[in-house]
Amino acid sequence: MSYPSVLLHLDDDARADVRNEQVVQFAKRLGSHLKGLSCHRPVPTGAAFGAVIGGLNDALTIDLQHAQQSAMERERRFRALCDRQGLRSFDTDVDESEEASRGLLHRAPLHDLIVLGQPDPSDPEASRRREVVENVVLNNPRPTLLLPYAGRFEDFGHTALVAWDGSHGAARAVGDALGLLKRAEAVHVVLFDRRSGESGVIDQAPVRGVVRWLERHGIAANGRVSYLRSDIGNALLSHAADIGADLLVMGSWSRAPWTERLLGGATRTVMASMTVPVFTSH
Repeated sequence: MSYPSVLLHLDDDARADVRNEQVVQFAKRLGSHLKGLSCHRPVPTGAAFGAVIGGLNDALTIDLQHAQQSAMERERRFRALCDRQGLRSFDTDVDESEEASRGLLHRAPLHDLIVLGQPDPSDPEASRRREVVENVVLNNPRPTLLLPYAGRFEDFGHTALVAWDGSHGAARAVGDALGLLKRAEAVHVVLFDRRSGESGVIDQAPVRGVVRWLERHGIAANGRVSYLRSDIGNALLSHAADIGADLLVMGSWSRAPWTERLLGGATRTVMASMTVPVFTSH
């Protein structure tokens, strides 16, 4: 899979400028068209109207104007960055009618990849930003690329770690990531198995199939089944550090309680503690 059209969420967190620079360089390397989307949700019409009638519209008007100005400033800064970096194909959109996750999901079907930033837990708006990320990851019809809030990753994907368990999510993530895996210098496939510790024997057969499948796509990969000593999320992050991975490819697991669908434990752990870019599909 290639990524002719990439959609980037233009946010205003402390790492936004660094992240935008990284994505512009990413788009240049892949020859992708890059769209920057800057969203804000205006004051609901009914509330605004009621406030005007009551003579209490000052605070609402100020908030609305500030949101509009911020959204337009994000868009302006992104355009200036693309011009400075010589990105040949890009455009922008300022959405005044929808909050970020809805705006991104509305446009996702017409793009090949959505790029978001990992929320910084020290950010006062971390909870809101986390909701945006989780909503997009769970409902995105396209793959999602998450960039860590710490570090710089202008040129990532040289060493890729693929999390494999034979599931729908894992299969889709690997298929969606082929465009990046073909560019990697090393691809490692890992499957964690808690049962292998009982016998002391680790059967490597479960990863051989996906390794052969990748080979048919021209990707030389090595596979490994490892005994799971902790939870899967932390095991993946530890293994990524051990092999020097600069890209993690994984399916987004979820759990569905009675009223809503939530990220599963492994996915949530990785997204909270990731130290390398994470490419994920659901």
